Amino acid sequence: MSGHPSARLYCGHQNTHLGKSTPRVRTATDNDELAEVDRTNKAQMKEYADKRQRAQPSTIHEGDRVLVRLEQRRKSDSWYHKHPPQVISQKATMVTAASEDKRVIRNIAHFKKYNAPLKEATSGGDSNTTEDAPTPTSRLGLVISSAVGETTPLTSAS
Repeated sequence: MSGHPSARLYCGHQNTHLGKSTPRVRTATDNDELAEVDRTNKAQMKEYADKRQRAQPSTIHEGDRVLVRLEQRRKSDSWYHKHPPQVISQKATMVTAASEDKRVIRNIAHFKKYNAPLKEATSGGDSNTTEDAPTPTSRLGLVISSAVGETTPLTSAS
């Protein structure tokens, strides 16, 4: 460190056009203000990007059953695996799901929440009553009976 500018040392002349200035030392308050401005700008950018991409919060959580999208498929194959695994962990967009025989780690885009079909509630006790059940009819208005091939017109009911 000779105390001379590098242009004088290497080229033999000193740059006199810039004038003399002392470097500005940033204080802690300057850093805090810059950090706050940076945070607000990043929040605005994120809000705009999420709005443009129509981002939504995830509906998949730990313990949920999910359908896993198949990687390779033919046109006649199903889009998802037959047996829905259960989500055991989730970190950001990476989801880990496990079934009896294997464990799958994929991006959340490969999963779809599985809604199990609801089982019909049976009436308590008397299952032989058919009074409340609707009468099955065909497109032509014929009542379909339980015997094979028997149909009666709907208007002939006495």
